[in-house]
Amino acid sequence: MPEWVQLSYAADLGFHAVPALLLLIDLLFLSPPWTITVAPALALSGTLAFVYWFWIELCYQHNGWYPYPLFEVLSQTQRIALFAASAVVMTLSTATLKWLYGRVNGYGTARGPSARPGAVKSE
Repeated sequence: MPEWVQLSYAADLGFHAVPALLLLIDLLFLSPPWTITVAPALALSGTLAFVYWFWIELCYQHNGWYPYPLFEVLSQTQRIALFAASAVVMTLSTATLKWLYGRVNGYGTARGPSARPGAVKSE
């Protein structure tokens, strides 16, 4: 990987942690409940992971280097395993965030929801 591609810690944090934190706030406090279940989440996560893997390989063919140094070390089979494991982690994250949303907003609990996110009319 060329030297000019190296990111500072602050830039890396800005590209990854800050958007993740803002999306979490959006999900928990501003979004309607998710309707996705585990099986479709796994299918969606698997599709996204493997499309991204193909994109990474296309970038390598074009640029001659991978955007992440880890990919230089891994074999093709190991990269496939990495993206498959990433899909499983994304699915578990989806299930965990859906559960957390329910806990924060009262869905899936004995007390029931106190408000419906996005409801602008009062009944």
